[in-house]
Amino acid sequence: MGRFYPMKKSYFKLFLGLVLVLILVSLINLRTGSVWIPWHDFTRVISGQLSDSGYHTIVWQYRMPKLLVAAMAGAGLGLAGLLLQTMFRNPIVGPYVLGISSGSGLAVALVMMSGLAYFSGIHSAYILSLAAIAGSFLVLAFNLFLFEQLRKTEILLIAGLMIGAFSGAVLSILSVYAPAEQLQRYFFWTMGNLTVSRPVFLWILGLGVPLLFIISASKIKYLNLLLLGDDYVRASGVRLDRLRWFIILISGILTGLITAVTGPLAFVGLIIPHITRMIFRTQMLQYLIPGVFLTGATFMIAADVISQLPGRAGVLPVNSITALLGAPLVIHLLLRNSR
Repeated sequence: MGRFYPMKKSYFKLFLGLVLVLILVSLINLRTGSVWIPWHDFTRVISGQLSDSGYHTIVWQYRMPKLLVAAMAGAGLGLAGLLLQTMFRNPIVGPYVLGISSGSGLAVALVMMSGLAYFSGIHSAYILSLAAIAGSFLVLAFNLFLFEQLRKTEILLIAGLMIGAFSGAVLSILSVYAPAEQLQRYFFWTMGNLTVSRPVFLWILGLGVPLLFIISASKIKYLNLLLLGDDYVRASGVRLDRLRWFIILISGILTGLITAVTGPLAFVGLIIPHITRMIFRTQMLQYLIPGVFLTGATFMIAADVISQLPGRAGVLPVNSITALLGAPLVIHLLLRNSR
C-alpha cells in the first residue's frame, strides 16, 4: 500500500494537464488588475525586452509576488486539509471547519492589537508567524484530544463552531480596547490579502511550504496505512501517536504560516483535497499530495483573478471568494454523507 509504483500513463496526463492549466491561470492573473496589460507588451515584459516601463514594475514587483503567495497559500492549505482528512478519516474536516484558522487568527489578533508585532519590520513577520502557528497548534491538539476521548468526528465539527464562536467573542472584547489604527489593520487582515506587505513573508512561504510538502511525501507509506485504519498502522510497527502528532505539526505549521501572511482563507483546505480526488479518482497519497499542490495553487490564483474582476483599484476580499466557492461544496458533502 505504501510503496511507490510506476506512475500510470493516465496519471501522467492528468499531472501534465494540471501544470498547463496552472500556467494558463498564472498568465491570466499577471495580466489582470486595475491596469490591463496588452498581450504584446505583456510578452515583452515576461521576456525581459520591456524592462524600463511601468508594466515591468507592475508585473514583477507587485503581481508576481502576489501570484507566488496565492500559489503557496492554496497548495499549503490543500496539503493541511488532505492530512487532516486522512488522520480523522472524514471528508468534511479542514483547517477552517475545525476552527484551526480561528485559533490562528485569534493568536495573530492578540499580537496585532497589543502592538507587539510592529516594533521592527523583519521581527514583526516572525512574531506574527510564530503566534499563528502556536494558535493553530493548540486548536489541533485540542481537536485530537476530543477525537481520542469520544471517537466521533461529528464532535469535531461542533468543536470547530465553538472555537470560532469563542474567538469571535474574544475579538469583540479586544476591539473595544484596541486603538483604532490597530483595529483597522486587523479588520483588513481578516478579509484575506494576497499582497505581500514585507519580502520576508514571501521567503517564509516560498521556502516553508515546499519543504513541508517534501517532509510529508517522505511519510506517504504510513499515511496511506491510516486510510485502512489504526490497526494497520500498529501492525506495520509504526507508533500511531507519533504519526498523528506528525500530522498535527505539519498541518499546524502550514495553517499558521499561511494565516499569518494572508489572513484566514475560508474552506480552501477543505475543498482542495476533494477537487484533487475528483480529478485523480484515487485515495492514494502518492498522487494526491503532488496533486493538491497543483490544484491548490491553481484554485487560489483563479480566486485572485475573480477578486479583481470589477477592474477597479480596489479588489474584492479574496476570503469572500473562497467562502462563496467552498460553502456550497460543504453542504453537498454533508448531504452526500447523510445518505
